Amino acid sequence: MKSIMSKFWPVVLVMCCVVPGALAQTTSVDVTSAGSFAYDGIYMSPYSATVGGVAKTTVICDDFADNSYLNVSWTGNITQFSNLASSLGSTLWGSWFSSTAGGSVSASTVIKWYQEAAWLTLGLLSQPNGSMNQAYYSFATWAVFDPNSVLNWLKSYNDTAACMAVFGNACTSTTASKGSLLYNAQQDYMSGNYSNFLIITPMVNGKICTPGISGAGNCPAQEFFEVVSEGGTAAMYLLLAGLACFAAVFMRHSRSNILREMA
Repeated sequence: MKSIMSKFWPVVLVMCCVVPGALAQTTSVDVTSAGSFAYDGIYMSPYSATVGGVAKTTVICDDFADNSYLNVSWTGNITQFSNLASSLGSTLWGSWFSSTAGGSVSASTVIKWYQEAAWLTLGLLSQPNGSMNQAYYSFATWAVFDPNSVLNWLKSYNDTAACMAVFGNACTSTTASKGSLLYNAQQDYMSGNYSNFLIITPMVNGKICTPGISGAGNCPAQEFFEVVSEGGTAAMYLLLAGLACFAAVFMRHSRSNILREMA
């Protein structure tokens, strides 16, 4: 056993180092159903999609700036929520830092926004399907990243009740008042467990299409959350990443025995 481990310990070490951060990868995404619940002219989350070949995957939209179309496949970047911090500032969400309406924004602020949206997503998933509260949670999730557009949309429908639920006022301000969903998310987001969240962001020409930042309507689809169960999609991505790593190291080891100068 010792002799076997001495030969393969580099492979084990590489897999242990790579797998925890392996969920920043791309896959095919296809929204297959918007459900049957529309409110103020918009179909509400959750939706059903095929993600990486896994059909009937439940996804929740956090992007109010773009549109998604049924049965249209697109390439999505899959990032595990716990890896979001390491992704910020790189080729992923780096454009948040210089393209927001108020100028530069810190990485900690962007992470806070995602945590608030994730907190609201957990609340959304706990509501009865087709309920008014489900609609309010959907709009509140969108309002985390795009409060002005959400406020104007609800105002165009004269939906004071929704504005009160989301912002805590009669469609007069994006500043959340105490007791509103947005306010509660801003206060309580640290209490949630988001370790099983995946962020599915559309890509264009090999680059992340940041929702609302790359330009409203310019992304091929919206950004989505996927909340996975243990042994679900996240585990599948981890397994595939580990196998890919093992294969790469094994092939490199094999080639080095034939042509060492190529190692």
